[in-house]
Amino acid sequence: TDKVCAVLDFVLNITLSVIVCISDFFAHLVNSLIVTVHPSIYQVVLYYLLILVVTLSIKNGVNRKIVYTVCTLTVSILLLFINIPSGKLEIITFDVQNADCFLIKTPQNKYFIIDTGRAGFMGSKSQANSIIIKYLKDRGIKNIEGLIITHFDNDHSGGAVDIMKTVNVKKVYLNSFTDKSLTSYNIYKTIKEKDIYAEIPKNNIYSEKDLVINTMIADQKEDNDKSIITLITYKDFDMLFMGDAGIQAFNGVKDKIPANIEIFKAGHHGAKGVVNSEMLGYLNSQVSVISTGPNSFGHPNRATLDILRNTDIYRTDRHNSIKITSDGEKYGVYTYSPQRHKYIMSKQFSVLN
Repeated sequence: TDKVCAVLDFVLNITLSVIVCISDFFAHLVNSLIVTVHPSIYQVVLYYLLILVVTLSIKNGVNRKIVYTVCTLTVSILLLFINIPSGKLEIITFDVQNADCFLIKTPQNKYFIIDTGRAGFMGSKSQANSIIIKYLKDRGIKNIEGLIITHFDNDHSGGAVDIMKTVNVKKVYLNSFTDKSLTSYNIYKTIKEKDIYAEIPKNNIYSEKDLVINTMIADQKEDNDKSIITLITYKDFDMLFMGDAGIQAFNGVKDKIPANIEIFKAGHHGAKGVVNSEMLGYLNSQVSVISTGPNSFGHPNRATLDILRNTDIYRTDRHNSIKITSDGEKYGVYTYSPQRHKYIMSKQFSVLN
């Protein structure tokens, strides 16, 4: 019996290996895979109604009512794929553990990404591939107006190459063209290969009606404090993204940052030294966002949390992915529920005067 099992195991192992090789070969051919938008429940219902009507028409014959019904259902399904601008600013903080990645959708449905999570480890997928790109594909997002890489630490730039190779990135914003790390080398190489426009940003990098995206880089020696700092303003709503920058960097660009920033994305995953009482007093923020997860660095630091205690603190290690929507006069904060597979409203705010 043991010999028979050993023989069968040997044969099956070879057979399965051949099947996997054949599948892998065809999967890597050009246009062998077609990625579709994740359908809504309405599209799924209409699709199966269409299948039912077509099946009945085959069985009972085609008549004028059947033709009208098929045409109506087909047009309805296609119309649901049209992406109509929502008129709201949407910002998603992806749950990439002790790393950073944010997706910004402007009111005119233009998309920006700030940082890209970690690269894969020992052949595993990057966070960009397993989380961010999957999200973009599910929603049919093919074009990214701007990819802001705050600095070249792996937990901020590790997925940049995968994103540039997968979606159409129009512009890349970097804090340096002379970084010597392996991550930066691969990013520079991909930018050149894909012929993507890249620059060190200064001030306003994008604007549309009532919305402006400003960037700034402090003149500091410490690497984290040379992160690109991003300010998004939509009417009376503001959100400040610090990258890994802290107090020193903030003081260096303070004259470019208005008082009363509704949402403060804390630098360096809430580490020590990223905010103090004077800085928070100037910003007067209502909400703080900390992108963090399991780590050995003590993020977020207790002293930082104590300084932020008078704000509503949202952390990815506790609240999962966080979504913020704003019409410029008020804004809502949503947290992702793994059990319900959707974002749930946490709290609604009015913007600061």
